[in-house]
Amino acid sequence: MFMEEKKPEESGEKKEEKPKSPYTMEKEQIMELPVGGFSGKIYTVYTRAKAEEAAENLLRHDVLGFDTETKPVFKKGQKQNPIALIQLSTERTAYLFRVNETGMTPGLRKIIESPEILKIGQAMKHELKTMEKELKVKGHGFVDLLDIGFTLDCSPRSVRGMAALFLGIRILKSMQVTNWERGRLSEKQKRYAATDAWACLEVYKEIKRRKLVKNIERTKHR
Repeated sequence: MFMEEKKPEESGEKKEEKPKSPYTMEKEQIMELPVGGFSGKIYTVYTRAKAEEAAENLLRHDVLGFDTETKPVFKKGQKQNPIALIQLSTERTAYLFRVNETGMTPGLRKIIESPEILKIGQAMKHELKTMEKELKVKGHGFVDLLDIGFTLDCSPRSVRGMAALFLGIRILKSMQVTNWERGRLSEKQKRYAATDAWACLEVYKEIKRRKLVKNIERTKHR
């Protein structure tokens, strides 16, 4: 005789819960953390000549934090604006390249295309496609924190979430929706942009220091 199989909850059995990842932090816990961010020197690059000087300094480094900023759109169906800013950061120095004014300069191209210089960012598949389409540059040597976050089952997996998990700081979002194409960036904009790139670098370094991901350098794209 056919017996209908009962679901665990119907038969009185407890459904086995998936073990919680050790790299999990609730929103309330994050809100209790001290506010942190980039506190080093910031250089905003408005000209092609200055972009070459900045690139010359950055080419001395093996690993950099990376991010981009784009002027947001507020109307449904409106075309996305092009990349306005590319941020590259070391532990103590951040460079903000105004690519909406300078375009892709030779030195900046060399950094982005170099497989030898690791660039640590987030959502890099989208970023790489956008840079290739808009700035005609093919990125190499990029590490995506989202990939590492999935590997470690982090929650949240955003840069801010992972900064809370691994750096013990709360990064503010106050300048997330702002005009990145304005003539001169405000000091708050500069600090926010620098922090995004710096945080990517510092989270990566901390995960590597703890040896949480084997062969972490091999997670790079291209």
